[in-house]
Amino acid sequence: MVAQLISLRWALFVNGFRRNTWQFVGAIVGALYMLLVLALVGVGFTALGLEEPELASGLAVIGSALVVLGWLVIPVFFTGTDGSMDPQRFALFPLPSRTLAVGLLLAGFIGVPGLATLLFLLLSSLAYLGMPLVLALSVLGAVGSALVAQLLARWGTALATTMAERRGVREAASVVLFLPLILLGPAINAFAENLETVGRVFHDVAAWVRFTPFGAFAGLAASAAEGRTGAALLCLAIGLASLGLLVWAYSATLRRAIVTPPRIKAGAGIKGLGWIGRFPATPTGAVAGRALSYWFKDPRYAASVAMVPVLILLFAVVLPRVADTPSGLSYLVGPLIGAVMGFSISADISYDSTAFALHVLTGVRGRADRWGRVLALMCIGVPFTLIAAVVPVAVGGEWWLLPATLGAGFGALLTSAGLASVASARWTYAVPLPGESPFKTPQGSGMRMALTQSALMIGIAVLCAPTLLGYVVAVLTSSALWSWLTLPVGFVLGGVLLWLGVRIGGRWMDSRGPELMQSVTLNR
Repeated sequence: MVAQLISLRWALFVNGFRRNTWQFVGAIVGALYMLLVLALVGVGFTALGLEEPELASGLAVIGSALVVLGWLVIPVFFTGTDGSMDPQRFALFPLPSRTLAVGLLLAGFIGVPGLATLLFLLLSSLAYLGMPLVLALSVLGAVGSALVAQLLARWGTALATTMAERRGVREAASVVLFLPLILLGPAINAFAENLETVGRVFHDVAAWVRFTPFGAFAGLAASAAEGRTGAALLCLAIGLASLGLLVWAYSATLRRAIVTPPRIKAGAGIKGLGWIGRFPATPTGAVAGRALSYWFKDPRYAASVAMVPVLILLFAVVLPRVADTPSGLSYLVGPLIGAVMGFSISADISYDSTAFALHVLTGVRGRADRWGRVLALMCIGVPFTLIAAVVPVAVGGEWWLLPATLGAGFGALLTSAGLASVASARWTYAVPLPGESPFKTPQGSGMRMALTQSALMIGIAVLCAPTLLGYVVAVLTSSALWSWLTLPVGFVLGGVLLWLGVRIGGRWMDSRGPELMQSVTLNR
C-alpha cells in the first residue's frame, strides 16, 4: 500500500505537467537551475573537504540545519503544502494510519522541493570525501535529516491548520515571523563588515547546532570526523529521539485529520447586509460590499493587511536607526505599500471560487465588477498608503518631501490596482478554496502563480517608472520643485492607468466571462 501511495503521487506529479504546457516548460527551467545550484554545492563541498575539512564540516552542519528548519517555517507561513495528497482525501479508505503516514511521508520526496532537499543533504556528505567511514555516516545522516525535514513540514502545517481555526492566529504568527526576515538584510550587511568576528564564532555555532534536532544527524558525521565518539553518540541519540517524536506527533495529527472533518464556521448571528448595505444599491456597490467583506473576514486577504503596519514601522522607523540605513531608503515605503496593496487584488477572481458564478449568471458588467473591487481596495489601501507616505517624512522632519511621497505612493497604488484589474480578468490560477486550510498549496499552481505574479510586478515597476524617477530626483537633489512636480504626475498617471486597467479588464470579463468561470471551476 505504501508503494501504491508513492505511485499515486508520481502520477499526480506527472499529470500536473501534462495539464499545462507552460508549467512543464517552467518546471524544466527550474530543474536546470536546481541542477546547476546543486552542482556548485557539490563542487564546493568537495573542494573544501579536501582543502579545509574543518570549515567544510561546519558548513555541512549549519547548512543542513538551516534546510531542515526551512521545512518547518516556509510551508507553514508562506507556501503551504501540496494539497493533492491531503490525508482527509483518504478518510473513506480502510487504510491503517501508520501505513498512510509512511506512504505520505515518502511521497513527499516526489517533487522539486523534496528531491532538491534530499540531493543537497547528500551532497553535503562530500565534505568528508577523504574519510570513507565518516562519509558513510554522513550519507545515513543526510537521509535522517531529510526525513526530519518532511516530518517537520507535515506536522507543522497540521498544527498550524488546527490553530488557524481561531481568527487572527495565522496573521499574528506571520507578523512575528516576518520581523527577523525584514532584518535579514541588515544582518547580512553586518556579517559582511565583521567577517573576522563571524569566522571566530562560526565553529562555536556549528558545535552548538549539531546538538539541536535540526542539525543532529548532520552533527553525527562532524563529530565522528573530529574523533569525538561521545559527541557522535549524543548526536545520534538526539536525532533518533527527534525522529521518533515527530513520527508519533505526525501519526497522531494524521489520525485526527482522518476522523475529524474541517470545521467551516457559518455566518450565524450576522444581521442585515453587512458591508453590502453600506454601499449604493448598484452592481458596483454590491461588488464593493462583498469584496470589502473579504478584506475583513477572509484570512487570505487579512494576512496582507496585517503585514502593512509592520512594513511601515520597520522601514520608516526601525531600520534607519538600528541598521544605519540611508534615510532615502525609508522614503520608499510609500510606493512599496501602494504597490503591494494594489497587487493584492491580482487574484481576486481566483479567490472568489464558485461565487464568481453570481457575476456571470446575473449579468454583472465587467466594468462594474472591476470598479467595485477597486473601490473596496481603496477603502483599505488609501489610509495605509497615506500613513506610509507621511510617517517617513514626519520621522525625518523633511516636510518639503511630502508632496513627492504622496505622489509616488498613490501613483503606485493606482497603477498597481489598474494593472491588477487587467491581470485578474485575464489570468487565473489555483488558490486555497474558501473554508480550506490557508496553508494548502493546490497541485500544479506554483509555477503558473510565480510566472503571473513576477510578470505583474515587473509591469508595475515599468509603469511606475516616470513617477519614481521624479521622486528619486527629488530625494537625491533635495529639490522642493521636483517634489511638487511628482505629486501631479503620480496622481494623473496613476489615475489614467487605473481607468485604462478597469476599462480593459472589464472588456475582457464581458467577452470571456464563461471562460473565466470555467477556469475558476477547473482550478478547484
